Amino acid sequence: MSIQNRIKNVLRGVRQRWGSSNMKRRLWNQEFTSGRWESLDSTPGDIVYHYVEKYCRGGCILDLGCGSGNTGCELNAQKYTHYTGVDISDVALEKARWRTQACQRGKLNQYLQSDVAAYVPNQKYDVILFRESIYYIPLQRTASTLGRYAHHLREGGVFIVRWHDARISEDLMDCIQNNFVIVERSFLGPTGPLVLVFRPAA
Repeated sequence: MSIQNRIKNVLRGVRQRWGSSNMKRRLWNQEFTSGRWESLDSTPGDIVYHYVEKYCRGGCILDLGCGSGNTGCELNAQKYTHYTGVDISDVALEKARWRTQACQRGKLNQYLQSDVAAYVPNQKYDVILFRESIYYIPLQRTASTLGRYAHHLREGGVFIVRWHDARISEDLMDCIQNNFVIVERSFLGPTGPLVLVFRPAA
């Protein structure tokens, strides 16, 4: 990767973590419109689905950073009763809604446009999922963001984080371990992905 591309990626990361909601929305809309994320449109059998289905116990799922609707369309529809996908990108959500209608899950799934950093759920969930999205929250705000969302977990509910590889940031792992109880973790091979299941400390 050229120095110019590295600088561009660093600036992109800064904007996606620290930018205003409008800035982040424009950036993600541009990326979804350009087709940058089309390679991730189909992920049947992803490792995270086993954990989401196991811990939602036939209940409700909140997917923060849902993108174009993979999770809501690829989970076993018999394993949950309600799914809410939240994403900052209108373009991604339009695709997610179209895919949901195509797979006839309109009564199970709903999608809402919001910045994950600001979204306030109006119900409680059995699973709150961060699938490839937790690293867009600044580390300094991760504990408080998770703490805020913890109020929207049902009794026995869990957070599930899917990380793209096994090299999760030590700082992020420390943040989770110091503030929550890890229930389960799974590495798929030496390079990932990694799935962490955790809940608030009693």
